[in-house]
Amino acid sequence: MKKQFFRLKFIMFISLTLIPICIFGFISVFFINMKVKQEAEAKTMAITDLMEQSFSELTNTLEFYRVTMNSDAQLHLALIQALNNEHLDMEMIQRLEQSMQNIYYSQSTKPYIQSLYITMQDSPYYINGLNRERFSDSIDKNWAGIMDGREESAYIQIRHIKKNKFDTHTIPTVTVYQRMKYNELMAVNINQDYFNKWLNSVADYDGQVLMILSPDGQVLFFNKNAGLLPEDIKSQALAYTAGTQPDNLLLNGYYISSETFPGNYGFRYVSMIPRSEVFELSNKILQLTIGAGLLSIFASSVLAYFFTRRDYQQIFQIIELFDQAEKGEFHSQNELKTVPNSPYFHIINNVIHLFMSQTYLNVQLDAKKYALSTAQLSALQYQLNPHFLFNTLQSIDLEILKACSKPTPANQMILELSSLLRYSLDAPMKPVTVQEEIAVTKNYIGLQSFKYRDYFHVTWEYSQDILDFPILRLLLQPIIENSIIHSGKAAPEKLWIKIKIRRNNGFLSFYIIDNGYGIDKKRLADLQQALTEEQVDSSGKHIGLKNISQRIRLAYKNGYVRLQSKKGMGTIVELGGIGYFANGAAGIYPSAKLPPSI
Repeated sequence: MKKQFFRLKFIMFISLTLIPICIFGFISVFFINMKVKQEAEAKTMAITDLMEQSFSELTNTLEFYRVTMNSDAQLHLALIQALNNEHLDMEMIQRLEQSMQNIYYSQSTKPYIQSLYITMQDSPYYINGLNRERFSDSIDKNWAGIMDGREESAYIQIRHIKKNKFDTHTIPTVTVYQRMKYNELMAVNINQDYFNKWLNSVADYDGQVLMILSPDGQVLFFNKNAGLLPEDIKSQALAYTAGTQPDNLLLNGYYISSETFPGNYGFRYVSMIPRSEVFELSNKILQLTIGAGLLSIFASSVLAYFFTRRDYQQIFQIIELFDQAEKGEFHSQNELKTVPNSPYFHIINNVIHLFMSQTYLNVQLDAKKYALSTAQLSALQYQLNPHFLFNTLQSIDLEILKACSKPTPANQMILELSSLLRYSLDAPMKPVTVQEEIAVTKNYIGLQSFKYRDYFHVTWEYSQDILDFPILRLLLQPIIENSIIHSGKAAPEKLWIKIKIRRNNGFLSFYIIDNGYGIDKKRLADLQQALTEEQVDSSGKHIGLKNISQRIRLAYKNGYVRLQSKKGMGTIVELGGIGYFANGAAGIYPSAKLPPSI
């Protein structure tokens, strides 16, 4: 009787806990499996499209080089002269540079193109960029014979080359060889690390393996997970995808997808996603379901034992009363009175009451309020309309001419001020040449000369070959203004300012030197600290120098502003790490250097 009651209690509790848990768990796993599989297929398609776009760009670049080489007769003639003559005159060099300009510009603007070589059969020379190099003097000299004996017009090889002969390490490079129409051989060296890092960034799963293969099955580019993949699994996957293009094939615990990109070079990608990562969420839910099921069995056993032990006596008494009544021996009024008030009936009433209370409480939801913190942004409270300002200055200029009947220094000052304002307000994000920056700085110096007369003198030192390089505008004027205003000089003392522009390690550096009274150590330390801050202080103190420092650091990867000064001896401001803007375009290339002069 007691065992039967325990079994009934256990079945009751297990029905209330285990069955709903199992139903919920398995239904959740089923629908989540469908969802994550669809999501994995969508991510695979997205990565495929992304890789196809990226490698279409690479294919188009290689095709551009091939078509240019095959269609440009002038380039062919220039290459014949450069590769077959031991001595090149200036006319040959210029013809080569002009003919190679399109290819060189394309190469320099593609971050994944490491270098491009062109040679002819039996030539002791080859073209590297715009320069001719001799095989015997080159550290990378064994590539020219790769295509000997090969019938195909294009071939892809993985090589490890050095940048210079002093390097102790090599750079992994994917070289694409192409035979040209006029018997030239072109080798395009592609930076393998560039695409390897890119594949790391586009992977959607932590353990996803991404590989780009050549037509003959070489693994050209791969992410970090490909190096962790066992060789036997990798070999099976590559062998299986060599002749087919499977879509989410399950092999060795990986969902494998493969597709060949369009183009003449036959690049093919392979994606391997671990099944455990695809179904990670559903596996966790399944584990939780099993754990909850085991816990429910244990809890049901404990509860059944507890309630059986607690209620068995009362139920036994009720059964005895029923038995007595059935036998006609029911005669105890007290026992009959205790039946409605027994703990068993109180428990039932309490359970009903608790269920009703919990149902009511579950319907009630507490609203929570979240305080939103707002960031206060400082903004300029007024703006000056440039057109209104220029029109006003022109009106003043005309009124002065009317009053004086001839040009005066005031007219000249207004003209130079208008030019300076137009320069500062016209397209502030568009770079200017060094020559334009020098001209507007001289304009500002001339404007200040009307006020200070012979109080200061400015000298310049620079070479003509830097005048056409594009830079940020208004780099020099605020510093010249600081030198004039804060020099501490007074008549009859004369302020000398020297501006030097130099090329240092492929970058431009500007030096503004004055013989003012200098800056004390504490203030100099504060200024140097302020130059490293990320935001420009809006208080107005040294805002020009801080503004220049922040603009240079944002625009150029290696840009910096240095300040040197000694009390009583003067101040030196150095603007360094100024890079090169290709063709004066509005975009900034932070890591680019100035090209070497030819």
